Amino acid sequence: MTEFVTQRRILRLWLPLGAMWLLMSLEQPTLSAVIARLPEPKLNLAAYGLTFAMALIIESPVIMFLTLGTALARSRQAYQMLMRFTHIMAWGLTGLHLLLGLTPLYAWILAEIVGAPAEVIEPSRIAFLLMTPWTGAIAYRRMWQGVMIRYGRTQFLFVTTAIRLVTTAAVALAGLRIGTIAGASVAGLAISAGVLADAAAAGVLVRPVVRQHLSAHKAGDFVLARPYLLRFYTPLAMTSLINLAAQPIVSLGLSRGPLPLDSLAVWPVISGLTFLLRSGGVALQEVVVALLSDQSSYQALRRFSHSLALALTGIAAAVMLTPLANLWFTGVAGLPADLAALARVPAALLVLVPALTVLTSWQRGVLVFFSRTGAITVATTINIVVLLAVVLGGVRVLPWPGVVTAALALTASLLAEVAYLTMQAHGSRRVEAWA
Repeated sequence: MTEFVTQRRILRLWLPLGAMWLLMSLEQPTLSAVIARLPEPKLNLAAYGLTFAMALIIESPVIMFLTLGTALARSRQAYQMLMRFTHIMAWGLTGLHLLLGLTPLYAWILAEIVGAPAEVIEPSRIAFLLMTPWTGAIAYRRMWQGVMIRYGRTQFLFVTTAIRLVTTAAVALAGLRIGTIAGASVAGLAISAGVLADAAAAGVLVRPVVRQHLSAHKAGDFVLARPYLLRFYTPLAMTSLINLAAQPIVSLGLSRGPLPLDSLAVWPVISGLTFLLRSGGVALQEVVVALLSDQSSYQALRRFSHSLALALTGIAAAVMLTPLANLWFTGVAGLPADLAALARVPAALLVLVPALTVLTSWQRGVLVFFSRTGAITVATTINIVVLLAVVLGGVRVLPWPGVVTAALALTASLLAEVAYLTMQAHGSRRVEAWA
């Protein structure tokens, strides 16, 4: 993409991606609201929160396939190699998912490492098995969506995500109507159906893009060598794995602090609201990867990023620091009054997370452009170390419920990551004389 980068052009590329992530962010609040309206809501909310955390760990190596497709699908040969890689990862990780869910490993991890209450382990394991298609479907759809981003078909991403949300909601509402299936199982089944529909739609919509841009070998085409693919991908995969390790770390804090079952039950609702508010920031990374090319585009993208961070901070403050928070927790999420009251303080502590997400995506995009993906891995490691330190230290010395400590730890860890990424991105720009 070589044309001049303006604020309007950035907005035009970002809007469909932001809409896609916004739709995706509605998935977890929808599922939490359904679980809260089925029998034993506290138990099933806690079980599903643990299930989702475990599924994210298995999925983590394919999270960055979106960036991989956007950055490397530059020729037919490269696309074919990327698809072979996708097949291997999708089916290999599905096998790992089944290995965990069908053996005593799953219960051992939740009981011995996470320290989850015994009564949530079996409902969580059943939901985890119902989520077996999750990782494979996401591997394919993220690779295909990355290809669509690279060739400017971002409107297709909104369509595939809308199909996913409608499918997820339809299955969840059917479970609510039946009323006898455990809420965690309804959520696991619904989210699996949604990602399968999303992947199928992405596979159909990517075909015209592949036919137009990646159907023939051309002289001078980019050649993707396997060693380069692995060097480029490995730090990104490690970043995802380390980053998603945050989920069980948070669960550990929730399980070992005061009010463990209440904290585990309320966290999926709080994190769902937070993801909804930070979704626009998550969408920014691929925009930066697609548009950054020189100092002029860098300045335009930085300006857009800062404006977006300020806007999301204002929205987050309006929701999390006002009576709107209580309206969300009780009216939308359907939490009982005691859990809604517990959610207010941790929600307020997360008010900076949307802006920090924007800054993280911005600096990561810059580092991907400079092929400094290793620095992203280091930054994520710093994030996890801070998160672990605050969680483990907090649950031992602070009298607050675990969910409050978890919210404080998440904000502190993101601040540390942003600080490191900013230094590394600035160093990369100085090397290129962009500073």
